[in-house]
Amino acid sequence: MTQATIGEIFTSDELERAQRLYETCPAGTFATRCAAEVVTPALPRINARLGQENDAKYLAYALEMALAQASAPAPGR
Repeated sequence: MTQATIGEIFTSDELERAQRLYETCPAGTFATRCAAEVVTPALPRINARLGQENDAKYLAYALEMALAQASAPAPGR
């Protein structure tokens, strides 16, 4: 399995689109919409970059986790 950061997988435009979706999607719908609207169109490039076939929904869940962590308040605040 290839390891890469979210920033190495997605372009800044893709990350911005994902952020907008994350902020506006009803609870429980982000991964499905993100997979369809952000990840799937970029999947050929992502697969080539990582040198393996990837699952769009899995990558959307990874994006969701990263966005949740980025928007969480810092510990102790």
